Amino acid sequence: MKGIIIDKDGTLFNYAYVWGGVVSKAIRGGFSELGLKGDKLNRITMRFEELFGIDERGGSYKNGILFRPDLAVITIAKMVLASLGAGLNPFKVKNKVFDKIEKMGSLIEQEIDAKEFPGIKELFKKLKDNGYVIGIVTNDCVATTRLFLKKMGAEEYVDFIRGEDSGTRKKPNPEAFRQFISEFSLKPEDVAIVGDSKADMKFASNSNAGYSIAVLTGSGDRKLLERMADKVYPTILDIAKDSVLFEKNT
Repeated sequence: MKGIIIDKDGTLFNYAYVWGGVVSKAIRGGFSELGLKGDKLNRITMRFEELFGIDERGGSYKNGILFRPDLAVITIAKMVLASLGAGLNPFKVKNKVFDKIEKMGSLIEQEIDAKEFPGIKELFKKLKDNGYVIGIVTNDCVATTRLFLKKMGAEEYVDFIRGEDSGTRKKPNPEAFRQFISEFSLKPEDVAIVGDSKADMKFASNSNAGYSIAVLTGSGDRKLLERMADKVYPTILDIAKDSVLFEKNT
């Protein structure tokens, strides 16, 4: 392997650890503005946390829309039913709650200020010391990605970033992969992809990447990821001992 592309959310860190509180605040805030309060507000907030895929208590739900966009139709149908069950107009829920969700990135700087990401800088340094070209491909925006990398102390090791605002098509479309191998004169089989979701593993497959690694810090859906990835690890820090990535050291 000569290059490595790494996802951000759910891969560089536990998804719910960082985003759980932010998503929950956005959901609760939207429903509060629609007039819900007390137990009714608590119940629908918990239901929507489950349908999105994470909660403020650090839990994750493998079929949440954040991890399984391929299940979006059925998940949105469940959201509509939950809204109707609470006596709400689903269109108003969409306008209020989803608007809050779409703007939650503005809350993340304060949220990650209090978070720690031990070991990430050391892992990126090891990859760089072993000659890797390092790319980050995420469906989040580039500015937020740089914010995370700076907080982790890993920004200086990253050679390539593509996000939702980069003008490239989202994963699992292989466009960002093709840009990566073209920019650094690599062959597809010389690049590893690391991610936490079905979309990441399809991205690896669609790109004909040489090696795919899944981590369980996103949805935690081991059974699904084991079917799609070459290797599955509990966290990204475990790849430091991977015999394919660090063949010379084994």
